[in-house]
Amino acid sequence: MKKFLLLFVVLTCTTFAQITITSGDRAAIFTVGNSITTYSNTSQSSVDIGSPGGGNSWDFTGLTSNTTSTFESVDPSTTTYISDFSGADACTHSSSNSGGTQIDIWSYYKLNTRYDLMGSASTTSSQSGVTLETTNNPYRQQYVNSMTYNSNWNQTFTQTQFANGTQTGNSSVTVNAVVDAYGTMSIPGGMSYDALRIKETKTIGSFTSVTFTFVAKSGAQVSVSATDSNPSDNGVISADNTSYNEALVTTGVEQTTGLPENFDLKQNYPNPFNPSTKIAYSLSKESKVSLKIYDILGNEVATLVNSEQPAGVYRVDFTANKLASGFYIARLNTDNFVKTIKMTLLK
Repeated sequence: MKKFLLLFVVLTCTTFAQITITSGDRAAIFTVGNSITTYSNTSQSSVDIGSPGGGNSWDFTGLTSNTTSTFESVDPSTTTYISDFSGADACTHSSSNSGGTQIDIWSYYKLNTRYDLMGSASTTSSQSGVTLETTNNPYRQQYVNSMTYNSNWNQTFTQTQFANGTQTGNSSVTVNAVVDAYGTMSIPGGMSYDALRIKETKTIGSFTSVTFTFVAKSGAQVSVSATDSNPSDNGVISADNTSYNEALVTTGVEQTTGLPENFDLKQNYPNPFNPSTKIAYSLSKESKVSLKIYDILGNEVATLVNSEQPAGVYRVDFTANKLASGFYIARLNTDNFVKTIKMTLLK
């Protein structure tokens, strides 16, 4: 029986058909309040990228990470830099810490049925008081609408850099992209998704780079940056950077009535849950609040709250429809209070 079950799993993994990713799929990912955690590694030596065409079964379960970033979709009109990216339909805010340096990036998008990248603004703790911005003219095309196998796009645009509003650089960028493969991809944690492979060749001046990106309708993604400027599109290639993320995780935060006497984190309800649950916490005074979710191995899978909040009682709606069944840890961290609870996701 065990041999039969193993054979069945292998067969089902190789029968995934090609998919079509629409502008509606992209819009769902950029819904305000959604968050995605990306795991990156700048020292991954080699990766098997499969081959052009269909029938691929990409196994990325061996990918590791040395940097974690959380991307949250926010209302662009509420951000500090919206005046420099007027007309943006969507914005993501990413926060990461590398070597003790805090890095925050706001990326602005125009819908155009494709979510073109208008540009970005960033700050780092190592350069206090300095805001770096990059603009694309015309906006950089990320995808085509109804993207599927054999979709392709080519574009040349000007990328301009600024520091506190003063121009510091200007480059001509050419991008050639083609969806050259489809199949199923498996990522660390055991999740599998139908996916398309995009081969993107980008040239800035005399420098050329090639990136293979594997994308699913749900937002799950793997990115492999090739070391060689003219890599093979088949089999194992040398990589100088990799990243991956699971499908989006949906959250919502609500402040309820009442002024509590103490800091506290309540047990989520319902528990076990599938796929949504509520997490309540209280703050007896204003505090910097971090509420994050971790899997049983200690990997961060979602950031629910990361902001300064006044005293009060709060309730967070957490939906993990793309996470695997198992135990998860919610950790509340304030200026002078830390507490964790164990949650059980059953599907």
